[in-house]
Order: sequence, then C-alpha cells, then structure tokens
Amino acid sequence: MAKSGSTATDPKTPFIAGILSWLVPGAGHYYLGQRARGAIIFFTICNTFLLGVILGGKEMIDPHHAKAWFCAQALTGTPALIGALAQNSQYSINGIYGRGVDWGQVYAGVAGLLNLLCILDVVMHRALPLPSKKIPPERNKPS
Repeated sequence: MAKSGSTATDPKTPFIAGILSWLVPGAGHYYLGQRARGAIIFFTICNTFLLGVILGGKEMIDPHHAKAWFCAQALTGTPALIGALAQNSQYSINGIYGRGVDWGQVYAGVAGLLNLLCILDVVMHRALPLPSKKIPPERNKPS
C-alpha cells in the first residue's frame, strides 16, 4: 500500500516550520524537505532586502521613526533584526531624505511582505491536507 505525503507520525510541525521561515527566509521550506524552493525563497527575499539596504542605507531600517515600514521589514526576520541592531541612535530617518531612502524602504518592506506570504505557504502546506484526486464518475455510460 502506498504511503501518503503527510503521515500522522510526521514530527515536522507547521509551527516550527513557520518560525524557521520567519527567522531565515526559506528555512521552513528547507525544513519540510523542499530544498530547491527554500533556496529560491532565501535568494529572492534576501537579495530584495539587500537591494533595499543598498538603495536606502542601513539608516532606513528605523524602528523608532518609521514604525510602519519597520513592521513590514521585520517580517524578513533575522536580516531586519540585524539591521535594527546596527542602527546608530544619533541618526534617524527624519534627518535623511531622498529617493534612495524611499526606494530602500519600499524594497525592504516588500521583501518582508513576500516572506509573510512564504510563511503562510509553509504553515498552510502542513496544516491543511491536500485535496484528494478523485476520478469523477462517467455521466454517459453506453448501455
């Protein structure tokens, strides 16, 4: 008898996969055995966040003055937390203006929102059972 993809004895829980996916983008998928998908997610989200930091500088990750943007950026997990810890308290986003800062906040925020979608994907993938593929009965049977 063939085994299904998800068994009741599978120790991999959606909660742990979600936490891992938040800490390191793509780690939840890697934990579940989807190694290629995890690597693509890691590469995409980290590079999008890094591009935001390159465009806006590390000062655009500002948990004190740009709270809404930081909430979106914090969804990337460890990269945003490292950026927040690297802040110099003398400088704030209020004293820094320009298109680069704006684009940097947008890129880093979009990276966080993309990671939120990946977190939901990894949690829902394990929490919800996959629909079974049933063959519909034939309507027109020859007599």
